[in-house]
Amino acid sequence: MSLRDWVDLGFIYAGTLIGAGFASGQEIMRFFTVYGKMGLAGIVITCILFFFLGSFILSLAIRHQSVSIRDILLPFSGKKLMLLFELISDLFLLGGYYIMLSGCGAVLWEGMKIPYLPAVIFLCIGCVLWLKNGVNGLAGFNRVMVPVMVILTFLIGYHGLEGFKDMASLLEMVPSAGKGWLFSALVYVSFNMTSGCVVLSSLGTYTKKPGVVYGASFIASVTLFVMATLLYLMTSAYFRELSGVEIPLMHIASTLNMSLYWASVIILLCAMLTTALSFGFAFAQSVSRKFRISFDHALLGLFLGVPFTSWGFSNLIGFIYPLFGIVGIFFAFLLLCRRFFSFKIE
Repeated sequence: MSLRDWVDLGFIYAGTLIGAGFASGQEIMRFFTVYGKMGLAGIVITCILFFFLGSFILSLAIRHQSVSIRDILLPFSGKKLMLLFELISDLFLLGGYYIMLSGCGAVLWEGMKIPYLPAVIFLCIGCVLWLKNGVNGLAGFNRVMVPVMVILTFLIGYHGLEGFKDMASLLEMVPSAGKGWLFSALVYVSFNMTSGCVVLSSLGTYTKKPGVVYGASFIASVTLFVMATLLYLMTSAYFRELSGVEIPLMHIASTLNMSLYWASVIILLCAMLTTALSFGFAFAQSVSRKFRISFDHALLGLFLGVPFTSWGFSNLIGFIYPLFGIVGIFFAFLLLCRRFFSFKIE
């Protein structure tokens, strides 16, 4: 079994899920930190579910040598329903791609005063050129950027938490939100596996070794657990001063020193770019298969909606993310039917 296959697929999976909301600490704070000690249990359950769901989807992808979600769902969804779901999935990938580029543009403007729209256009060109290397380009990017995110998050966490003597004193800073921690964790998994499933299904031709799915999913889950736990501890320690803060990680880092602040900027940019590349790759794979055009030509479709990024990061999230939730519910329903009932849904 190739360790490189484990690492490449595992980091692509992790890089897809570590988006702007995760890396900023906002999602961790909202879904886990507010539940105090039980929030940590929620993180454990979330990462276990990411392992099993990732293994299941990736094993299907490798078995069918899939290049898009169609190759996995068509055998039991029916052509008409699959056509609708493909359309929604492609729009989801394209929308997510633009949200990540828009987020990068917003961070570059806020941190360095680099003009927003030119930055977005430049990043889009860079992503397309990088993705011309196909899955190897995607894997190579994540192979570097995911460890960078983990290391820099650890450095910020180390300096941010060194004033706390033990876990008990740290968690005292967080008021318990009572019940609901398990439901919150399940909602978080459902929401994030929308992107995870669509991207993983595009990686079926990366290898013909089905055994790599467990190693890859384990690496992804451990990576997510380490980063989520660090962010959970930091947002717990600074909970009282994070009320109303949009990007907790940057706020925490800014109270420490400027070097760590810039480290937090790098983490956010890496998180958004790894997700953007995963979405862009999966979109191009799907379009290439659907219209029977080359992958390089399909990549040009990533330029179609660049003008819409002028709408702004927060506006794009408010419009597109509700659609993501609908897709996630629909996709989960189909997965359950595939796994437990094995019948077609016309």
